[in-house]
Amino acid sequence: MKDIERRVWIVTLAALLLFAIYETIKTVLFPSLSIVSSHIITVVVVVVMTFLVSRYALGRYSQALSEVQRQTAITEETNRLMAGVLATMREGVVIVNSQFGIALYNEAAARIFKLRETDIAKPATLRGQVSSQVGARGEARELREHVTVQSQSVEGDSNNSVRKYRLTDATRDPAINSAFRRALEEKIPVELRVDMADREHRSFQLNVAPLGGDLAVGVFFDITQLERLERVRREFFANLSHELRTPLTAILAYSETLLTGAMDDPEHNTRFLDTLYKHATRMNELISDISDLSAIESGQIELALKPVNLRRAVADVVMLLESRRADTKVSITASVPTHLRVHADRTRLEQILYNLVDNAVKFNRPEGSVHITAEEREGRAVISIQDTGAGISALDLPRIFERLYRGDKSRSRKTEGSGLGLAIVKHLVQAHGGEVSVSSELGRGSRFTFTVPAAAEENDSSESTKTEFSAVDA
Repeated sequence: MKDIERRVWIVTLAALLLFAIYETIKTVLFPSLSIVSSHIITVVVVVVMTFLVSRYALGRYSQALSEVQRQTAITEETNRLMAGVLATMREGVVIVNSQFGIALYNEAAARIFKLRETDIAKPATLRGQVSSQVGARGEARELREHVTVQSQSVEGDSNNSVRKYRLTDATRDPAINSAFRRALEEKIPVELRVDMADREHRSFQLNVAPLGGDLAVGVFFDITQLERLERVRREFFANLSHELRTPLTAILAYSETLLTGAMDDPEHNTRFLDTLYKHATRMNELISDISDLSAIESGQIELALKPVNLRRAVADVVMLLESRRADTKVSITASVPTHLRVHADRTRLEQILYNLVDNAVKFNRPEGSVHITAEEREGRAVISIQDTGAGISALDLPRIFERLYRGDKSRSRKTEGSGLGLAIVKHLVQAHGGEVSVSSELGRGSRFTFTVPAAAEENDSSESTKTEFSAVDA
């Protein structure tokens, strides 16, 4: 704008100079010209020169106005897109000024700091509030002026429709306040990890950077899930090494005993060989479960889906567990509709049932019971396995389907198993398009429930719709 004003002044001075030259030439060359004629000619020349100068000035101002309108339209569109991006970001964004007032924040930041989401600046409040500065530093000036205008409008709003927050209103964490102070004072980016001491115990990676002038922007990246996955990974490898070390140590010990003379001891060598076989079998089951779980998670296992009679599948699983049931004297009963059929892979369905019923038997009390029920709800078969065991604590329930996770460490080590059964169950059920859940109460047992798609029932009305059977008649 100043450049246009300077050019108009130059053109005006040039016109004035030309007019002075014209008057000089007219006086020298036409001394006998009458006063009236001279005035008429002068007026005509002045009008023409004024018209030319005005047209030039208006042309320049028209170009400037068009450029301002174009820049304003671009700015409005940019603000609209920026507001949309901020609204959809999962990361919390907070802009703070030198007085530690929050000039701008998005919905994610409102959720993080429990601020009112109705106070978030909408795109309409951003439009038309930005200067038309252009050039290399135009965007930074626009953002600073934009936030300044927004802050002033917040202070002067008599209806208090948008509340102005300070950083201390959002958080009392000294690390966060120190990070913003350092970015504002030293003009350097700051990175740190912060923990929110709230009910969810969330962790964030905070990146604070100066915006120039008296503004700093902080971006909060939620790393709670990443840290949880990292913790699960560490625990998985720790548990896996422990699960492998236990049978390997036993195998090495008994092998060394046999090699150092126990082979010739008929009273003990059979017992030692039986122990070796048991631990080798445990290692084989662990490796097999790891291989199955890896193949399931990577999608390498294809399900052969077809209608399966659920009662027959349950009966086959109960028969397979007859030997384990007899050792613990745990009774197994089932109440399954005779003609209830599911759309599933028969082998994988039996694997799901076997793992759940086997756990219900292993972690049950002596002479306890396991009851299997099934029913159809809205096109899905809902299967539940209820036991009378010691139950699972509320702290362990969210992690019970993790790989190699064991709730009661002292108690679970007394039972054999790979610790991968429930993880396999979860992935197989999800591969069938179903869901699995658990409810439990310490001292009163647990109930595992999963769903699979139901198939059309068999057309056979000669049998009842529901049959109760035990391990004996299975």
